Amino acid sequence: MEDIHDIKGLVPLPHNWWWLLVLVAVLALAYWLWKRRHSTDPISTPPPPTPYELAIRALQQLREENPPVQEFYTRLSDIVRHYLEGRFHLHAPEQTTEEFLYEVSENNVLTQKHTDLLGAFLQESDLVKFARHHPEQSDMLRALEAAEKFVRDTQPQTQEVVVSA
Repeated sequence: MEDIHDIKGLVPLPHNWWWLLVLVAVLALAYWLWKRRHSTDPISTPPPPTPYELAIRALQQLREENPPVQEFYTRLSDIVRHYLEGRFHLHAPEQTTEEFLYEVSENNVLTQKHTDLLGAFLQESDLVKFARHHPEQSDMLRALEAAEKFVRDTQPQTQEVVVSA
């Protein structure tokens, strides 16, 4: 039992130890402030893209890719439906064209001109997607331009953005 020794008393700290404690506290505070500034800085994280920006990008990408007819109309319809969902909070992607157009007419979120344009566009897309209609290249271009016009015409105005923010 000679290898076990009794507990020694307190070890005195040197008189100049306080500067180390202050240095650690200052470094911890500086790190905390730096982390806090960079995690909540609105400049460092851009706002998420608006439904309008997403739709315009997707339409531009669709124009550049020029996929086959069936895929083209499916994607075009999805872009417009997702735009409507994000912009007007309508459940467009989950509804049939008839259900969706009925909801739009009941809510009065679109003008009659836009409702008619949307109805014609979605019905044409449905013909291609479900009735095996084969439109010409000029029809595809017209449909894409109609979708772009619809999105641009219904984008939020500056005052709407300020109110909703």
